[in-house]
Amino acid sequence: MDDHRAPLHLLAGAPGAGKTTLLPHLLRAADGLVVMDMDELLEDGELIGVPIAEPAAAPVWPAYDRMWSRIVTMVRRAGHPVLLLCPIPDAAEVAPGARWEEPVRWALLDCPDDERVRRLRERGAPPEWIDDAVADAAQGRTLIPTVFESGFESGRGMAAQVLAWVRA
Repeated sequence: MDDHRAPLHLLAGAPGAGKTTLLPHLLRAADGLVVMDMDELLEDGELIGVPIAEPAAAPVWPAYDRMWSRIVTMVRRAGHPVLLLCPIPDAAEVAPGARWEEPVRWALLDCPDDERVRRLRERGAPPEWIDDAVADAAQGRTLIPTVFESGFESGRGMAAQVLAWVRA
């Protein structure tokens, strides 16, 4: 099997960062880039009836991550570059070769914590989920130096910035 992989760009963001809002703008302007969001397979926060998108589902997350690794690998080995919107990684996951085969680049989609709290409250998130999201965002800021700030620019403008990073 050919070990060549097309580039992988990971845009990580804690809940409330704006990944879901940004996705349609990225898709419209992707021009051959495969753009995926790890939440796209979920239906009401579940995958085939298994809750995924809640803190209590943390024991299931490694299996969900492995599934996404396989999906991304299949697309990349076909020669297609991928932009994957994903949650904040663990420190070990960001290390070269830790989870994803090179070439891999990370960026963070972020927003001020007060804006994140406002967005998550509007969604009806419980206070403990909001606290977890703020903690995830803080972790992302320590791990990923390339940052895109959401909330201050149009979705189209933010998509243009992210895609310029991908193409650089």
